[in-house]
Amino acid sequence: MPAFKARYLLAVLLPLAAAGCVSAEDQRAADQEKCTSFGFQPGTDAFANCMMRQNAQRDADNQRSLDRIHDQEQREKDRKAARRNNDEAIDTRPSYDKDGNPNFDTEGNYQGCNGVGCAVDNPDDS
Repeated sequence: MPAFKARYLLAVLLPLAAAGCVSAEDQRAADQEKCTSFGFQPGTDAFANCMMRQNAQRDADNQRSLDRIHDQEQREKDRKAARRNNDEAIDTRPSYDKDGNPNFDTEGNYQGCNGVGCAVDNPDDS
C-alpha cells in the first residue's frame, strides 16, 4: 500500500477507532454532560432533542469519514486507470534520427526525420 494512502487511511480511521473505544454508556454520559452544559435540563423535551442531535451529529461525522475513505479509494482507482491508459498510448515515433538530431521541436511537436539520418541504411551504398 502506498505511503500516502496509508497516511490518509490513518488520518480518517484514527478518530473512528478512538470513538469506537468509548462505551455506549460513556458516550451517553458525555452527551448528557454536553447538553447540560448548553443549559438543557434532563427530562425535558429540549434535553431529549439535544441528545438526539448529538447522536445525529456523531452519525454524520462517521458517514463523512467513510465517504472520504471511499472518495480517496475512487481517486486512486481513477489514477491507476489513467496510468494504464497512458501506457497503452506509447509514442513509437523516434525521438532522434540515427545521427542524433532531434525529431521534435522544443514545444514537443513532431518535426519528422531531419536530413541524411532519416534515410534507411542501404548495405549496397557502401
